[in-house]
Amino acid sequence: MARRDAFTIDLFKDYQPAPVVDRFSDEQVKAWSMAGRLAKAIALTMEESGLTREEIAAQMSEITKSSVSKATLDAYSSQAREQNQIPAVRLAALIAITGDARAFNVLLEEAGLIVVPKKFEALLKRERARELREQLEREEKAADAQWRANR
Repeated sequence: MARRDAFTIDLFKDYQPAPVVDRFSDEQVKAWSMAGRLAKAIALTMEESGLTREEIAAQMSEITKSSVSKATLDAYSSQAREQNQIPAVRLAALIAITGDARAFNVLLEEAGLIVVPKKFEALLKRERARELREQLEREEKAADAQWRANR
C-alpha cells in the first residue's frame, strides 16, 4: 500500500459537497407524530425565510386565492394543535414563497420519497435510461446464452 505524502496539503480533506436534497436534521423536527414533525418543519421554514408571518400569510392568500391569516399559520406550526394540519395546496404555496422544500421532504419521508430540484430531472432521466439499457443488455446476454445452450 502506498504511503501518503505528509507534506502535501490535501485540498479535498474537509470538502463536503452541497446536498442534492435539502432536509431538516432529525433533531430539528423530532416529534411524537408525523403531524408534529410537519408542524415543526413549517415553523422552521417560516422562521428561516426572513419574512414575517404576516407577509407569508398575505403572499399565501394571493397564491391560493383564499384568505390565510397569521393565526392560521400559527396553528399550522403548532405541535399542540395537530388537528389544524396544513392543506397540500397551502404547503405548496409556503414552499413557493420561501423556496424551502424541506417541509415537503419531512412529509414525504414516510413514503420513501424526496423532493429533488427540477434542474436534476434530466440527470435522473439519463440514469434511468442507463439502468434500463443495462437491464436489456443482461436480458440479451441471457437469451444468447440460452440459445447457444439449446443448439
